[in-house]
Amino acid sequence: MSTVTEIRDALKQLPVQEAQNIAQWLQKYLERQGDTKTPSASRTRLKVPDYAARRRMILGDKVLPNMVLLGREQERW
Repeated sequence: MSTVTEIRDALKQLPVQEAQNIAQWLQKYLERQGDTKTPSASRTRLKVPDYAARRRMILGDKVLPNMVLLGREQERW
């Protein structure tokens, strides 16, 4: 077996329990490979900006009107 298609076809012929065992082994193998190499993008945490805190810093406690709703009120349906 040298291609993904051949491997997929062979896995389809196995009983479900055997296919699950292979899937678990493959998952553990890939996790070990990921630990020895550079950290994957899924493991690195990105810091997401706190937009609510930024808005409060700029505007204080002001509540801005929802311009979309105001525009819809003025339109004729």
